[in-house]
Amino acid sequence: MRFTIKNLYWVDISILLLALIVTLLGIGSYGLYEPHEGHFAMVGQEMLWRHDWVTPHLNGSPYLNKPPLLYWLIALTTGIFGSTEFAARLPIGLAGWIGIVITWKWTRELWGIDSSRVAALMLSVTLGWFIFTHQILIDALLATLLVSSNYFLWRSLYQPHRLNWWGTYISLALCVLTKGLIGVVFPLLGCLGLIVVRRDFKILGRIKIYQGLLLMLAIILPWFIAVERANPGFWHYFIVNEHFDRLLDRRYPPDYEVSKVSAVGYLAITACWCFPWVLFLPSVIKSATQDWQRGFLANASLLDRKNSDGIFLLASAAILPIILFLPLSSRLIYYSIPAIPPYIILCAGWWSKRYRPTKIKVQSLGTSSTFVGYSTSNAVYPAAIVTLCKSSAQVANQVLSTKTVDLYGAIALILGVTCYGLITFLPSVVNLLPELLQTAEISRLMIIVAISLGTGCLASGVAMLKRSAWAWLPLVIVLMLTYLTTIRGFAIYQDIRSSKNLVQQANACLSIDTLWIYEGSREIGAAGAIGYYLNQGKTKDYHQNRAESGWTTVANSTYRTVLILADGGKNRIPPEFPGSSPEYLITQTELQTYWDSDRPVVFLTDFLRQPNDNSDPLALNLPQGASPAYIINGQRQLYLNQAATKLAQNQCPK
Repeated sequence: MRFTIKNLYWVDISILLLALIVTLLGIGSYGLYEPHEGHFAMVGQEMLWRHDWVTPHLNGSPYLNKPPLLYWLIALTTGIFGSTEFAARLPIGLAGWIGIVITWKWTRELWGIDSSRVAALMLSVTLGWFIFTHQILIDALLATLLVSSNYFLWRSLYQPHRLNWWGTYISLALCVLTKGLIGVVFPLLGCLGLIVVRRDFKILGRIKIYQGLLLMLAIILPWFIAVERANPGFWHYFIVNEHFDRLLDRRYPPDYEVSKVSAVGYLAITACWCFPWVLFLPSVIKSATQDWQRGFLANASLLDRKNSDGIFLLASAAILPIILFLPLSSRLIYYSIPAIPPYIILCAGWWSKRYRPTKIKVQSLGTSSTFVGYSTSNAVYPAAIVTLCKSSAQVANQVLSTKTVDLYGAIALILGVTCYGLITFLPSVVNLLPELLQTAEISRLMIIVAISLGTGCLASGVAMLKRSAWAWLPLVIVLMLTYLTTIRGFAIYQDIRSSKNLVQQANACLSIDTLWIYEGSREIGAAGAIGYYLNQGKTKDYHQNRAESGWTTVANSTYRTVLILADGGKNRIPPEFPGSSPEYLITQTELQTYWDSDRPVVFLTDFLRQPNDNSDPLALNLPQGASPAYIINGQRQLYLNQAATKLAQNQCPK
């Protein structure tokens, strides 16, 4: 089928709009999680204030551990919508939605209209996709760019139009500007694998490899050259520390232990990210293997071969993020997110086999008929490919076996009953949560989620047993309703992972002359979030040139920064970027000097202490003479010196 605007039925438009709503649902209703969201949001904000689009800055100093694409996008949306959580998260939300659109489009070309609609709805409610399109992390953006590069690569093989190979290499270039060199590794390995299994090195010519590499270099080199000139030593730091040392788990400073996971845990968390559709994994593997092998039959048509190659690229894209990181101790819980879209496409393809077999007659060589959007007589295809069109092809739409349907129906029913059964263990589950989350509201939310998921699983199970083609729909509807509850959970969880409420509460009782000092954490992202909220709603007073600590003035813009302990312990080692030491770093001796001065000073403890580490108590770095904490929020404890205490008592008398 040739894809034209006429094929865009109102159903497709409605589904994609619904997916957009789910993807952007509530993204501005909770504070920035730390350290990751605070870091990205504040870097984007500082780009606007500094008018510096080359060197990312955090807390007034260069911050060079990530390429700039996400920072640029956040700066753009912040400039449009203001300094809000919605603006900061919008680029990731839109990237997730674009990933859904590409998934819908690719599935449509492989398995037809109905399958594409199933794929779009499946991906929009997949657990990992929902979570990581509602947080500012690179991986959802990278996942969208990777599926985009593979999609255009696949089209380039059989429709060598300029827009297709441009799309391939522009997507790859944006991958590099998103997460560095790792962004091209997965598509490169997938393409090399296709060349090997096809034994066809002419693929390199069809995808315009040399022109494509030049296009990529034209996109990525200007920034890499400019940032190296502005920050000598960046290339070495970025390639060695952020690539090789990170892979070998020798990066400085080390990644947070809380984000690391064992090899078994990595497989388990990947399965969670693909919930609930991971339940169909065995059948998806079998189905994808059969469809891929169809392209190697003696009477395979061009359509068979095209679909076979697409399935190979999808399978590679789903597998590589898992198996490449599996043996590495540096694996983090979200590294497998790029595997979600290709898996969902394959899953939707498997589900489409509920239709009856359909035969498609392919005209013999020499005719001028057009087949699925390209002509079989087009001279750009090698003879070896064109000859595959001489035979008739039976395109895969096999009826699912009764045993398979019954098995999945039974699993769905068991899951539904289990969800209802978990309600009886709710008090024990709540007791396992952090103290801040042991509330009646959390209990109610968990009951709602359990009932919703249980109902959805039971309805889907019954529908499967009745052979309904719509058996997946109850799960989709219930998951959408569940995510409404989840958004409220995100808002409650902000008291643990966001400094928003604490900073706003304390800042309302203090003046803009107050100096904020943070105990420190790896990556200093938490300090970025503190600075973000200190500067939210800047007033005219901020435009004065200020030379004292805790302020930065550049490009006619003045904003507040947070001082950070440089010697706060082994668990909060600050990064060391090329160039001079950041101005925000201070020693414990300097902390004590500020604390004993007449200037109002706030000291905030690190909430990301390593669990069960008795050598890192909450009082480890408190300045001498610190009075009882002014605000206590879990491990976040905010202290005021004498001057700040008097100010708070005057501004907010109790």
